Amino acid sequence: MQRAARGFTLLEVLVVILIVGLLAGLTGLAQVDSGQQARREAERLRSLIGLLRADALLNHRDYGLRLDEDRYSVLLRANDGRWQPALQYREQQLPADLRLQLQVEVELLDPASAPSGTVPQLLVLSNDEISPFTLRLEQRLTPVLSLHSDGLEEVRIETL
Repeated sequence: MQRAARGFTLLEVLVVILIVGLLAGLTGLAQVDSGQQARREAERLRSLIGLLRADALLNHRDYGLRLDEDRYSVLLRANDGRWQPALQYREQQLPADLRLQLQVEVELLDPASAPSGTVPQLLVLSNDEISPFTLRLEQRLTPVLSLHSDGLEEVRIETL
C-alpha cells in the first residue's frame, strides 16, 4: 500500500501567504492613518491658535482655550471679566484613540473660582501674547506629537 503524501499543497501555502499579507497590509494602513489623524489634529490646533491670535489682535478681545483630555473649546472674556463660550467657535471632540496632555508654566486661574468647563488653561491675549505651553498629543497612551510655544513665537509642532 502506498501512504498518502504528507505536507501542504502549493495552493494551501499560497492561500496562507495571501491571508497573512492582507492582514499585515490592513494593520499597516491603520497605523499610517492614525498617525495622519494625530497630525491633522495638531495642525487644526495650531491653526486655531493662530486664528485666535489674529482675531484677538484685530478685535481687541481676549480668548482662552479650555483643553480637556478628549476635547477642547474656545472661551471669550466678557466685559465683566468672566469667561464664556465663544459662539463663533465650536467645541471640538477628539477621535477616540487621541488624548491631549497640557503642560503650562504657570497655572492661570483657580478652577474653583468658576463653574466647570469655563476656566481656560491657555490665554490668547489682545496684545498678541499667548500663555507659554507644551501640549502633547497621545495616541493609544503613547505621545506622538508635541505643540509648544514660548508665548511670543508661533506654535510649533514636533514629532516625539
